[in-house]
Amino acid sequence: MSIGDYLKNQKLWLISNAIILIIINGILFSSASDNRHTSDILYMDLLIIIIQLFTIYYGYIKDKKKYEHVITSSIETLNKMNSSKGDYFIDLLLDASRKQQNKFLEIEEEYKKGINEIQDYTTQWVHDIKVNIAVCDLLLEEMEDKNSKDFRNQIEQIKFRVNHILHVTRANHYDKDLIAGEVDVCHLVRSAIKENALFFINKNIEINTDLDPFNVISDKRWIFYIFCQILNNSSKYTPEGGTLNISTKEDDYAYYVIIKDDGIGITKEDISRIFDKGFTGKNGKIGTKSTGMGLYYANKIAEKLSIGINAQSEEGEYTEFSIVFYKLSDYYNVSSVLL
Repeated sequence: MSIGDYLKNQKLWLISNAIILIIINGILFSSASDNRHTSDILYMDLLIIIIQLFTIYYGYIKDKKKYEHVITSSIETLNKMNSSKGDYFIDLLLDASRKQQNKFLEIEEEYKKGINEIQDYTTQWVHDIKVNIAVCDLLLEEMEDKNSKDFRNQIEQIKFRVNHILHVTRANHYDKDLIAGEVDVCHLVRSAIKENALFFINKNIEINTDLDPFNVISDKRWIFYIFCQILNNSSKYTPEGGTLNISTKEDDYAYYVIIKDDGIGITKEDISRIFDKGFTGKNGKIGTKSTGMGLYYANKIAEKLSIGINAQSEEGEYTEFSIVFYKLSDYYNVSSVLL
C-alpha cells in the first residue's frame, strides 16, 4: 500500500478536519483584537497540523502492516494448498477435461454416423434410380415419336443431376476417395465432351478442339467431374448455334486447358462470385434453373487436388475457363492427401 492509496481511503476524514479548522480560524480571527491574538491563532494552527500529520503517518504505518500481513498470510495459505493439494486439483481438472472431451467425441461420432447413413442412403438411391433411367433409355431407342428428342434431353438432364448428387455425397469425404495415378488429361476432356454431347447437339453448338496431349499425377474421376461441370455450364449459357472452343497450352509452370464459349457471358459484378456456394447470379435466373452448386464443388475439389480454375468473361460476348495443372506439384500434393 502506498501513501497515496492511504490518503485516498482517508479522504473524507481529511476534508472534515480541514473544514473544522477553517471554521475555528474564522471564528477566532473575527474575534481577535490585536496582532498578539493573531500570532496565537497561527501557532495553534501549526500545532494542529503537526498533530494531524503525525496521526496520518501513524495510521498509514499501521494499515500498511495489516495489509502486508494479510497478503503474506494469503500467499502462505496458497503455497500450503499448492504443496498439499496441488496434485489433487490438477487431477480434478484433467479428469473434467477428459470427461468433456469424451462427451464431444460421442457427439461427433453420432454426427458422423448420421452423415454416413444419409450418404449411404443417397448413394443407394442414386444407383436405384439409374436402373430406371437405363430402362427409359431402352424404351426411347424403340420410339420414333417427334417428342422423343425432348424426352431424351430431359432424361440426359436427369442423368447429369443424378451423377452430380452422387459426386456431391462423395465430395465431403473425397480425401478418402482419391486414387492417384497417371492421368491423360486430354482423353478426359474428350470423355467429358461425350458425356455432355446431347446437350450440345440439341442446341446445335459447334465444338472446336485443339488439344496437345499431356499427363499429370492426380485422380482421373475427379478431374473428369470438373470438366463435366464446366462443359455443362457452357452448354446452358451458350445460345443455339453457338461455338465452344477447347484448347491446351503450356508454359514453364503449368499445363492449361482452356474452355471458351461465345455465350451470354457473366456480369462484372458476378464474375468474382461464381465459385461461391449457392451463387446463381443474374444469368442463373434467366432461361435455366441453376443451383449454384456445380462450380462450387468443382472449385472445391480442384483446390484439394492443387488444380487451379480461373474464369474470365465479357457480358454478351464470351466466358472462358482455364483449368491449370501445375507442374511438379501434382504428385506431391495428391500423395499428401492419400498419406
